[in-house]
This record gives sequence, structure tokens and C-alpha cells, in this order.
Amino acid sequence: MDKQFDLIGIGECLIEFYEIGPHSYKQSVAGDVFNTLFYGSRLGLRTGFISNFGSDELTKYIREVMDREGIDRNCTSYDENKTNGLYLISNKGVEPYYAFWRSDSAAKRTLQTIAEKKLEAYILSSRYFHFSAIILAVLRERELLISLLQKVHGNVIISFDTNVRKGLWDDVLKLKRFIEKSSHLIDILFVSKSDDESIFGKRTPEVLLDFYSGLGYKTVILRQGADDVIVFTPECTMHIPVLKGISIVDTTAAGDAFNAGFIASQIRGENMENSIRHAIECAAFVIGRQGALAEDFHLRKKI
Repeated sequence: MDKQFDLIGIGECLIEFYEIGPHSYKQSVAGDVFNTLFYGSRLGLRTGFISNFGSDELTKYIREVMDREGIDRNCTSYDENKTNGLYLISNKGVEPYYAFWRSDSAAKRTLQTIAEKKLEAYILSSRYFHFSAIILAVLRERELLISLLQKVHGNVIISFDTNVRKGLWDDVLKLKRFIEKSSHLIDILFVSKSDDESIFGKRTPEVLLDFYSGLGYKTVILRQGADDVIVFTPECTMHIPVLKGISIVDTTAAGDAFNAGFIASQIRGENMENSIRHAIECAAFVIGRQGALAEDFHLRKKI
């Protein structure tokens, strides 16, 4: 059956200010799932975003970015009494430092402002549906998201990124329990070594993959920073080296670009290895740029 979209995601779009000098910041927009949609659109995918926006002066800028990038916003809503979340990036070496203001952002009410039937139909109009642990934490009624997953599973490929921000969880055990009980709902699990450690503690890649496969996850993609990406499927486990000698400016959104690169390649019929190699190239380009959205991403060449 023909689908209207290639990739739809649910998430939060924040206003981003990244440091370009002492006490000087440049404005953009970002949010992990939003970033994946941005890069997916740049890779030629038909994308759509599910979210609730605030009514502050910066909402117009979010809409402008979405329209410019071709990210559909027919399943977004607006809250007259809320503002959008925002965050600052300060570079303190390779790893950026983040400060967030999002405790009462409009995105928290996403599932309260959009009818469930509309959400279900919108998701079913896509080939892939992507979400992350961040929106799982942000949403006030996360059980509604789980209900949606149950309704659309089997009719859309569901991908989940374990991207964890401990400050968003009053109890990270809730995320742990979700991961342990949701393998039947998730087709592709994206997990980084650092996220897994934050949730489950230190363990080797072998133990990690045995754990997720034992839970029933069919495809697990483990990102390990400068070390090999490891992919588990029921057919095989493969190790794919990342690119070396890449100049790192800012690691923000590298995983999001990786996810977009992988999904885009899968949609175009590439095999698993080639899809991962393309994902690695996308991430490598993004870490050479400041902020979440690499505006010159369309100019990238095979690295």
C-alpha cells in the first residue's frame, strides 16, 4: 500500500542557543526527533512531525524552519497558554554542556491537544514512525503513546532511540521498565553505549546485546562513539568501524543524523551494512558542525 510519508516522528522542538563566543549565542531550533526529521528531509524523505507548540514569539520561527525543510505540520497543535522549551549549548571541550528550560513547555501536552484517532491515522500514513526516551519522559500522558504504539504496530516500522536525559525522569526505573516490556512494539532499537550505561550500568557490548536480544528485540543498533557500530539481528551480528580522523566540533545531534541516514538507506532498499555505513557518514558530517542542525548538510560528499 502506498504511504503518504516515509518518516513521521513525535517529539519536542526546542529553541536552541549555541555558544559562538563569550556570552554570545546563535539561535536555531532542535530536539532529538525533530533533528532526525530535519536530516531525513535533507536526504529526500517525506517527513511529518507530531508535537504541540507554544504561542511565544519564537513559534513563528519553528514553523518557518519546518516549512522550509518540507517537514509536514498537519499533526501539530498550538497552546495559547504555554511557551516552547529552550536550551543553551556551551562547548567545554569535545562534549557539549547543555542547560534546559522546558519544565512546563507546550510539548508536554501534545497527546492532550491532538485527537487520538487523528494521531493514529497520521502515523499509519507513514512507512516509519520514530520516537525516543526524551519524548517518553516529556509527555504528561505517556500511556497514550504506548496505546498508540499498540494500535499501529505491524502496519508501520517503529524505531526507538534510548536517548536518555536523567533530569527528565523522576525515576529512571520507569524508562528501564518500558525498555524491558516493549520489545514486541519496537522494530528497530537505537542505543548508544553511554545511554545504556545511564539506564542499566556499565557492561560489555556482548552483555548489552545479549540482554536486548533476550528481551526480544529483533534489530539492535549500538552506537559506541569512536568505536565500532555493532548491529544485532536474528541472522547475524556485525561490527562496522566508524570513520577515523574526523574533526569534532560539536557532537550534538550526531545520533539523530545517524538514525536519519540509516532509515533513509533502508527505505531505498540498501542492505544493513550499507545502511549503517551511510548512517556513520551522516553522523561524521554533523559532528564537524556547531549546533544540532548542520545547515550545509546538503553539501556533504561521501567522506
